[in-house]
Amino acid sequence: MHTSKRSGFTLVELLVVIAIIGTLVGLLLPAVQAARESARRSQCSNNLKQQGLAFQNFHDSNQGFPNGGAGTSWWATPYSAETWGHSQWVRLLPFMEQTGAYSKLKWCSKDGGAVLSSGWDGNYTVWQDLKIKMLICPSSSLPNNGPWNNFTPNYYGIAGAAPMQYGPMPTGSFQSTAGLAFNDDGAWGITSGRGMVPNYGNGTAGVPADQVGPQIIGINMSKCTDGLSKTLLVGEMSGLVYGAPGSEGQDRRPGRNWGWHMGGLSGWRDWGPHTNNVTLRYAPNAKVLGQPGVKDWGAWADASPANAPLTSAHNGNVMTLRADGSVQNMIDTIDLQVMTLLAVRDDGQATSDE
Repeated sequence: MHTSKRSGFTLVELLVVIAIIGTLVGLLLPAVQAARESARRSQCSNNLKQQGLAFQNFHDSNQGFPNGGAGTSWWATPYSAETWGHSQWVRLLPFMEQTGAYSKLKWCSKDGGAVLSSGWDGNYTVWQDLKIKMLICPSSSLPNNGPWNNFTPNYYGIAGAAPMQYGPMPTGSFQSTAGLAFNDDGAWGITSGRGMVPNYGNGTAGVPADQVGPQIIGINMSKCTDGLSKTLLVGEMSGLVYGAPGSEGQDRRPGRNWGWHMGGLSGWRDWGPHTNNVTLRYAPNAKVLGQPGVKDWGAWADASPANAPLTSAHNGNVMTLRADGSVQNMIDTIDLQVMTLLAVRDDGQATSDE
């Protein structure tokens, strides 16, 4: 008699092995995903550190930070023949390993200073396909390509804070002497010039219309009287903005329709729409879709929302760059008063969120 030996697995044994493997994969997958997110978070932090170095080096060369964009183009007469200026990122190109792109920009002369021939379409061949890695958060699922094939960044300069958060709103005038503007019409929201990256270099007051171009430098560190480590410079916008429970999130980045290179119109100064900076008014990741300064508004559906909250694809916090070059997380539950004091460079109330 011959005894046959069994080879291979039975069906039951195979199913048991598959079940064990599935369980192990289920246990390991969250750990793998967490490790990947940790790496992406580290990259996001490194992006901000590199931006901080660019800002610091620019400041060393120009005795001030680049401004947010208005006043970097020229106009023929007030409120006519206006042209779009360029954002702070354009001025930082040579300090972000993009000297080649910066050298291709077309400039023209205006009142003794060189200005972009146009901050919008005059240099389209430079804008259209240029993606700057340090301006893209690797965790973000937001689209990088805008309507004109120019990428939208995930990081925005801090122009200041909405006045309601740190002082009463003055009445009887459109603009205050404190560098604040109250164009709170729903399309653009409240804008400020008291942060480190306002639209216009020195706030609302005192800049003649013909003094425009790269010679207009933004805020000098000496103007940050609240302390560089206690003042915001750049904030992250890498997530959607939500409204009421169940609402569909929307991309509300100020530059979503315009791209990384856009500044403001020459004559608009502080009160014009932000395109690559933001005036803080709401807490990080706040569910404020549809609120003033965060919504589309009729004929101004493509407006750049001045008060979109900082958002993040990282859970529970957003990453921020301070004026001293340090990178710090800002938690979603930060006190609004603390947040807005951090966004204003000279309120005399130095504070920390640590």
